[in-house]
Amino acid sequence: MKVVSAKDCGNSPKKLFIQNHLIASAKKDIFELEATFAADIIWTIAGSDRICGKKEVLDSFHKNCTDNIVEVGIHHIITHGSTAAANGSYKTANNSQISFCHVYSFVSAGKNIIKEMTTYLIRV
Repeated sequence: MKVVSAKDCGNSPKKLFIQNHLIASAKKDIFELEATFAADIIWTIAGSDRICGKKEVLDSFHKNCTDNIVEVGIHHIITHGSTAAANGSYKTANNSQISFCHVYSFVSAGKNIIKEMTTYLIRV
């Protein structure tokens, strides 16, 4: 999988964490993702579902993220305290493109455990 990211996406531990999370999401790496979620995580997919609980979120990744992503483009990662946001695009094997924005809330500013995530996806 090819990853294209802005130079500053890895210039802080939290930004690097988000970058790695985006890559694990694109790869559907359930084991990597499992370590990033709080037990009571809430994942809201705009215009679609609200999924509660680590097991349910991981099951949803496994069942519903069916596109074969071959490239992740990370445009921006913004962090502040216990929140972060990232936007970019995914390119699939059949050459379609999906623009994304993920907004994260962490259990605390110092912990890399996601307690809430809101996802916006647009097929281009």
